[in-house]
Amino acid sequence: MAFKLRTPITRTVGRLLTLVVVSLLTALFSYLGPMPGMANDTMLLGFLLLAAFVAGELAREVSLPRITGYLVIGILFGPHVLGLLPQQTVSGFRLINDTALSVIALQAGGELRLHSLRHRLGSIATIGAAQIALVATGITATVLLAHGAFPFLAGQPGRVVVAVAMIFGLVAVAKSPATTIAVITELKARGPLADTVLAVSVLKDVAILLMIAAVLPAAAVLVDPAGGFDFVQLRDISLTIVLALVMGVAVGWLIVLYLRKVNVQPILFVLAVAFIIVELTHALHLESEAYILLSMSAGFVVEALEANSLPLYALFFAVAGADLRLGVIPSVWQVGLILILGRLILIYLSTYLGAVASSESHTIRKYSWMGFIAQAGVTLGLANIVQDRFPVWGEGVATIIIAMIAVNQLIGPPLFRLSLVRAKEAG
Repeated sequence: MAFKLRTPITRTVGRLLTLVVVSLLTALFSYLGPMPGMANDTMLLGFLLLAAFVAGELAREVSLPRITGYLVIGILFGPHVLGLLPQQTVSGFRLINDTALSVIALQAGGELRLHSLRHRLGSIATIGAAQIALVATGITATVLLAHGAFPFLAGQPGRVVVAVAMIFGLVAVAKSPATTIAVITELKARGPLADTVLAVSVLKDVAILLMIAAVLPAAAVLVDPAGGFDFVQLRDISLTIVLALVMGVAVGWLIVLYLRKVNVQPILFVLAVAFIIVELTHALHLESEAYILLSMSAGFVVEALEANSLPLYALFFAVAGADLRLGVIPSVWQVGLILILGRLILIYLSTYLGAVASSESHTIRKYSWMGFIAQAGVTLGLANIVQDRFPVWGEGVATIIIAMIAVNQLIGPPLFRLSLVRAKEAG
């Protein structure tokens, strides 16, 4: 008589027990104290990766994307919840995390195949422009109308209220291409919806850098009119974008040459290229997001770039989760809720109107908005910039931004997965 030893229930229980054991081992390791040199961070990284992988498999069993499990385990292990990973350790993962994001961006560029997007370029530009215009304008207007709900704006002059409203409008436009490509890769999704969401996300990633260069100096002028507009920052970021795209094409050509002529250990080669890209942008003192654009443009030249992405996604999103401060949500939940709901409504309206204007299919009109919710790296960096540049009220703005990121990053991937399933594009 044959017995089925691996039922879904036993598999789930086994993974839960594994997760508990790994968590206890991590807690014990943290309690015993740091090891000499880099051994401490290496051990904690290993525990985090193992726990993230198991959490990702558990998330998949309940029809959630793996990256939701990665994010949740990062939040739990991070310095703001259980404290198993000290803040210093999370900061020490920065280079590894940047390299992982560079590989993800290489894959994102590889997914943008020109021959399949050529006839969709008009609709991609229309949807992207509609989102940028309506979401930025709508959230700016929302903050202006509801500025009394923001405690740190009490007693501030009207020009400061306008500056803060512009910053929140900028934040609302930002999107996470890494989350998009992670969900698409996990589901092996192919089709118009997946192509459109990814292409618009990449387009907005370029646009958001230009918007940062324009909006932040404009906000600074409103706060301190005597300072004048910083055209240097706008020039520097514009040059950074052009330089990153040109360098990306050159790097992509070198990757193609290697894969055609040598093709030895391609996965290790891709990891090495990603590491060099990150170090190169740092050495040239380019903007922090330049390596993402450089990697995307390189992947666009290569196309069909393969890498062992599962550990990379587990690493990147687990560390991203460890950086999320959910503890700030209770203090700003009212204004945060207004902005999150307003952003959801505006993303839906702008995506729908853009799809209608470009004569897109019913599927794109109905479901594609779900792919534009998640936020991550650029938005978090923007929160830090605002906090440093505007010390009087910047901390309050940054707190709300972090709360928005935390919620949007948790609800965004499941919504995008749902849209791909309903559009019948999940492989």
